[in-house]
Amino acid sequence: MAQGARRWLTPLWLELSVILLLGLGLSVAMNMAREEPIPWVVDFAALDKRDALRRGLETIDAHAAVTMLGRAGVVFLDARTAEEYAMHRVAGARNLPQEAMYGDLDAAARAVGLSPEDRLVIYCGNLLCDKSKELAEALRTAGFSYVTVMPDGLDGWLAIGGPTEGGA
Repeated sequence: MAQGARRWLTPLWLELSVILLLGLGLSVAMNMAREEPIPWVVDFAALDKRDALRRGLETIDAHAAVTMLGRAGVVFLDARTAEEYAMHRVAGARNLPQEAMYGDLDAAARAVGLSPEDRLVIYCGNLLCDKSKELAEALRTAGFSYVTVMPDGLDGWLAIGGPTEGGA
């Protein structure tokens, strides 16, 4: 090689940085081109509400649900297991585990004293729990017209200081 024809080598960190930036830029562009882009920050409450709406279910937050507690014709249903229900629940709630929808749902609903005219507020553990939505769909199919889901579940109820029963 001649004295003046020395090849200049790009530092490895600079090459990797350029590759990383190009990859990140392509990822952002592809995400924005999607029909439903992946959110940068996940709002689980909004996702859960949108999921319930897709299923044709009415939702209610814990603040609005606490005003309905004790009203005539309003029944709070806990969709969790009997063990979870016994530990801690909304005051006055009845337990109809989500698993009941796999058996004779009408008989299970009658056993807890439900009638098709009741306004049902169904909840489970938290935002990530789907038991309340699944049970609500099954009850609507079984002929219960007034079915509402409280997506925040017992965690949301506890966060606003709603009255509870059972152990802590």
